[in-house]
Amino acid sequence: MSAVESVPLSASLSVETEPLILPFERISAADLPHVGGKGANLGEMARAGFPVPPGFCVTTAAFDAFLTGCGELQALYAELEALDGKDVEAARRVAGSTRDVLGRAPVPQAVADAVLGAWRTLGAEASWAVRSSATAEDLPDASFAGQQDTYLNIRGAEALIDAVRRCWVSLFTDRAVLYRARSGFGHRGVKLSVVVQRMVLPEVSGILFTADPITGRRRTVSIDAGFGLGEALVSGLINADLYKVDKDTGALLEVRVGDKALAIRPRPEGGTWEERLPEAVRQARALDDTALRELVAMGVRIEKHYGKPQDIEWCIEAGRLYVVQTRPITSLYPLPEPAPRDEGLHAYASFGHVQMMTDAMPPLALQVWQLLLPFDRASAGPGGAPGESRVVTVAGSRIFLDLTPVLRHPILRHVFTGILGHVYEKVGQGLETLMGRPAFQRGVNGERATMRGVGRFAVPILARVLARLFVVDPTRLQPGVESFSESRVAGVRARLAAAAPGAARLREARRALSELFTEVVLFVGPNIGVGILGNRILHQLNRRGVIGGTEEDLSALERGLPGNVTTEMDLAVGDLTDRVRPYPALAELLRSRPATEALTAARDVDGGPAFLEAWRAFLERYGMRGPGEVDLSRPRYKDEPAPLIAAIVGGLGPASANRAAGEHRAHHAALAAKAEAAGQRVIAASRGGLFGWLRARLARRWVKVTRTGMGLREHPKYLLVRVLELVRDAVREAGALLVQRGALGAAEDVYLFRFEELIAALEASQTPDLRSLAGERRAALQRDAKRSPPFVMASDGEIPALVARADLPPGALSGTAASAGVVEGLARVVLDPAREVLHAGEILVAPHTDPGWTPLFVHAAGLVTEVGGLMTHGSVVAREYGIPAVVSVTGATQRIRTGQRIRVDGTRGFVEVLDGGAA
Repeated sequence: MSAVESVPLSASLSVETEPLILPFERISAADLPHVGGKGANLGEMARAGFPVPPGFCVTTAAFDAFLTGCGELQALYAELEALDGKDVEAARRVAGSTRDVLGRAPVPQAVADAVLGAWRTLGAEASWAVRSSATAEDLPDASFAGQQDTYLNIRGAEALIDAVRRCWVSLFTDRAVLYRARSGFGHRGVKLSVVVQRMVLPEVSGILFTADPITGRRRTVSIDAGFGLGEALVSGLINADLYKVDKDTGALLEVRVGDKALAIRPRPEGGTWEERLPEAVRQARALDDTALRELVAMGVRIEKHYGKPQDIEWCIEAGRLYVVQTRPITSLYPLPEPAPRDEGLHAYASFGHVQMMTDAMPPLALQVWQLLLPFDRASAGPGGAPGESRVVTVAGSRIFLDLTPVLRHPILRHVFTGILGHVYEKVGQGLETLMGRPAFQRGVNGERATMRGVGRFAVPILARVLARLFVVDPTRLQPGVESFSESRVAGVRARLAAAAPGAARLREARRALSELFTEVVLFVGPNIGVGILGNRILHQLNRRGVIGGTEEDLSALERGLPGNVTTEMDLAVGDLTDRVRPYPALAELLRSRPATEALTAARDVDGGPAFLEAWRAFLERYGMRGPGEVDLSRPRYKDEPAPLIAAIVGGLGPASANRAAGEHRAHHAALAAKAEAAGQRVIAASRGGLFGWLRARLARRWVKVTRTGMGLREHPKYLLVRVLELVRDAVREAGALLVQRGALGAAEDVYLFRFEELIAALEASQTPDLRSLAGERRAALQRDAKRSPPFVMASDGEIPALVARADLPPGALSGTAASAGVVEGLARVVLDPAREVLHAGEILVAPHTDPGWTPLFVHAAGLVTEVGGLMTHGSVVAREYGIPAVVSVTGATQRIRTGQRIRVDGTRGFVEVLDGGAA
């Protein structure tokens, strides 16, 4: 069959309502379903007056007509939809079969006539570029660019129709089929348009990014350029020139001339060839300053038109600039909102990294933290709604803290970065990098206002810390914190109970959240701070010879801490495991059945009733906890018991078969005894010399306050999750009401709205339909969930790069030393503690760990996380358990596989993979 052989258009298609051809001038962004992402962008640019080479799109209606002539396609589509994206060979086989069938299918006569008619109108004598444009390509939230084929310098009718057919067939390349299967894009739902565009024969071509795709800076334009057609650059055949230009001033920030060894040129008869360039040309700049200015101006105009940073393909022919494609830059992390209140550069720290939970959160969960954090509150809103913290910003459905006012202050910046560097090393380093930029100091400093704001909290806290460091009896700290916590929980419970269900109860919940942390910061904060400060004082004075003892003894003080509510919960999980171990049938039940089903069936097996009684007691005290508990919308243990069951099952494996009952508590008690003995050695070593009695007395006190204060570290989080449980009940109650009234489709959708939106919906005289908006927000949340949040970023989008360590063994993975010691063992990568079981003696490798993960620590021989600092949750608990830990290991869950033997060096801060292990 020749390329232009065709058959009549199927009568089942309406040619009148579905045009086969659309010229660029008639296409807008709304036509994406008919012309695909690439075609919609070209039409949008042409209509906006940008210099786009003329052309037309062969619409998806023509593609449908082509497929209709293929009788075998339905069976092939069924095979395509059955692919899971994991079996590469199966994907290749099905994709190949589909291409073979379509390669033999005829082009409908009506389609061929329409294509050739439009082609002749624009100029049959010209050369043409024929490009695929899929409906799932160059989308606002996903760029599938390059999945399908492009054909350049097409000349003549037969070659044109053949190129159109080959573009259609390329929708089913191995790569495209596998990508769609893995990304969840249904094959039937993706259609293909074909862009036919007059071929530009450029001297220079390239790609322009209106924001720097490497650093993330939105005010920097990055341009790659080479000679000839752009395919040499896109295909990676040359080292292109790189130019970076300041978008605001036009200043040339960087020029890196590449070795442009060749240029792709068009042949007169059609097709292309590679020209080897002479040395003088290949080392010359492809763009002069005048061309750069014109390019930058064009890029700024296109970005303004689309309202977001763009990835633009361009070329220059006979001195004239053309734009041949634009698409959103989907790799950029979103900027924090709201925007800064002054013109200077702002620096943001990721709240999720410090909290060891970096997942995306829905709007209501984000607002909880805007209400909770008491710093720099805005004025009260309509109806007396509590003001929210202006320190809290949102980017990519995550919380970021705007630390700029403090970091601009000449004194506070050094204090604050020192504290942050100790808590989370990479956060401190990233902020130091951003503060080094001149733009950071251009904003309004407001030093006095900053000092007043900081002083309002810092002075009372410091006074209380000093009192606890030198005066207050350390034994009073824990009872005081526990009494405070109980009274606050009881108070919130009473307030919510007194309010009517629905809007009134939500108002009360919002007010309770806005008041809670001011008291927590002022009362509980000093009790924790004294433990951290006492520990630092002991280490500093020991190095100076004022306090005796060894560094090993001082480190031992952090183990087996008294009163840690999270450790007590973990030990209680160990108790539950002990109740299961003597009963094989109960253990098998928990191991083999879904968690909720297993708990229901447990009453009928040996040991089950006693286990269930202990289980209920556990949930009574800890049921409000769970993985990701800082997110109001996350299930708690009482809602989803699977993580706890997985932790129990992990303690029942072969490695723990000979464990005695209570061994976990004995281990913790032994650590506590060793810590007490270490403290006594520190005190004894401080007695010698002049004023030895005073040094020993201070050492005794600071050892006590260190252990007591650090043992209280988890109490604020515990208080918070208890209050969040009460708020969550009120929110879910409101969600049920809105479902009952038809405003929401599911009660869980309530988390997709802010408090004021829910209150307004509950009080409206006519209940609004929020289902469509809920769908939009759910889709946005799902997109954000795929993003990887930076630990630090700037208001112009920059994500600072950190200097790589030079003191690592070959192939070692760098991180932060979090808990001393070295351990070798089998890695267990756990992404979801509800689905994966960590067996006793394995090394836990996780993206992050919060209190909901720590029941796994009872069984872990070591810990590796992608997120964390010296004082973040996982590090502190690892030190308390005495297990080696390295945190902040970039990409750990991708670079380490379950079953590999690894070495965790928690003293020097790196991980080594010792063998390949299981894939």
